[in-house]
Amino acid sequence: MAYIRMNERPEIPDYITHTEYFNHLLKDRVNNSPISKIPNLSAIIQFEITDRGKGIWYVVVENGFVTEVTKEMLEKPTCVFILDSDTFLSILRREITPQKAFFKGKVTIKGNMLLALKMNILVEYM
Repeated sequence: MAYIRMNERPEIPDYITHTEYFNHLLKDRVNNSPISKIPNLSAIIQFEITDRGKGIWYVVVENGFVTEVTKEMLEKPTCVFILDSDTFLSILRREITPQKAFFKGKVTIKGNMLLALKMNILVEYM
């Protein structure tokens, strides 16, 4: 995928799937976002999508930048988000916050709850 330059956060197209987002957009959107990175943020975040095109993706974050998006587990994730594809895309499109999705039972969280609670901040990059 080509290098993306962003002056502002572009909208997530309606036609995109979660698979396309993980495989083609996430890394560039986070790393090229004009929003200042969280320099001390290093984690492996696991996203488990439970419905159509289901799968597990691992997002490796080092010093606030995504260094890798993979379907292979490298080591135990820092936190795990289990949700369906519609909820995942709704969060990215800012139609629902991660907290609201969690409290409505649309997201299950495992692992480091402090990092999980910061997902509102992390979604700004995505």
